[in-house]
Amino acid sequence: MRYLFCSLDSPGFLFPALAIARELRRRSHEVAFVTGPTFASFVQDSGFERIPRGEQDGKSFQIETFAQPAEMVRQARHVEYALGRFHADVLVGQQLALGPLLAAERQGLPVASLGLASYIFPVKDGPPGPEPLDRRAASLHDGLLARYNEARAAVGLPSSSPPYRETPLIGDLLLLRTVPELEGNVEALPARVRLVGDCLWEPPEAPPDPELERWLEDAEASGQPLFYVQPARDLEFCDFWPLVVEALKELPVRVVAAIRRPGIEEETFPSHFLVRRHVPQSSILRRARGIIASGTTTVVLGALTHGLPALLIVAGGEQFSTAERCRRAGAALNLLRRTDNDLTPQAIRAAVEELLATPGLAGNAQRLREALARVDGPARAADLLEELGFQRQRPSRVAAS
Repeated sequence: MRYLFCSLDSPGFLFPALAIARELRRRSHEVAFVTGPTFASFVQDSGFERIPRGEQDGKSFQIETFAQPAEMVRQARHVEYALGRFHADVLVGQQLALGPLLAAERQGLPVASLGLASYIFPVKDGPPGPEPLDRRAASLHDGLLARYNEARAAVGLPSSSPPYRETPLIGDLLLLRTVPELEGNVEALPARVRLVGDCLWEPPEAPPDPELERWLEDAEASGQPLFYVQPARDLEFCDFWPLVVEALKELPVRVVAAIRRPGIEEETFPSHFLVRRHVPQSSILRRARGIIASGTTTVVLGALTHGLPALLIVAGGEQFSTAERCRRAGAALNLLRRTDNDLTPQAIRAAVEELLATPGLAGNAQRLREALARVDGPARAADLLEELGFQRQRPSRVAAS
């Protein structure tokens, strides 16, 4: 079987795709990738071919513009060019990469999507329910569908507006990166949705970082709790980082933060802070007491696979859905930011103190860690992709799979 993986140009999306691709290759399937040029050498160093956008390569599968119809069309053209060089049996896209869905329909191929840590669309047809999460899910879906229909028109496909449970935005198969203990009520999900665990993967660790190791050893020796802080990738929704600095500058904790902003490492912070543009997440999480982050998939799953409770500061996108799942599972405290004025350092500090004083949060996070550990995510995903490829139709549903 031949699988063409279509990944957004971000480690948080590319790395789990590579985890599944490695498992398919272990089973003697052929695998190739389309993604942006930023990670071309990384994909190739991982042993896979990355097919360019065309004879003249260029940007594609950009996370910053995933919801723009022009980007969806660009992705579809990239995939169709790749299919001319690699005759795939199955396309494997991602829930926020909608171009592969267009290409699959035009080329008559089955398509799977690698999902997030929660189901972000409505599970019932008709008007949204009274819960804020239901209204946000409907708004997110309807907004994406409108843009997707613009892209469909641009590639000569008719408009699509089926009921929510038949949404075209999840492909023939959605591999949701969670477990029943976190998602809850899995029987309400559309039949095309299957749960595959976290599917987390990180490349082999870089050479040791003496400065980081010394700082972490000192933090451990201090006996003060260590927190890992990671705002949203592009700080688009809310840059809560300055508020976190103000909140924790006099609290007896240690803080390691990954802030993707040029020049951040030259700024001055309190001595109990270590701030970099990038830190190896797993090396910090195995020593941490908790995280402070947006509700994005990679950092939330990273925390839960280490049994860590979270303070989640959410403002948009998938963050609402994932953060609410964590709160309902008793593993997170949530703060909602709607405007620049409704989140304060005092609120963040109080939430951190509550997290430290509530052992049940850590206990629930540990139970989720155990649930995630029971699922071999890449193997489960590979099983379902093989089934999709062999049957060339939607897999039958298995209860609580």
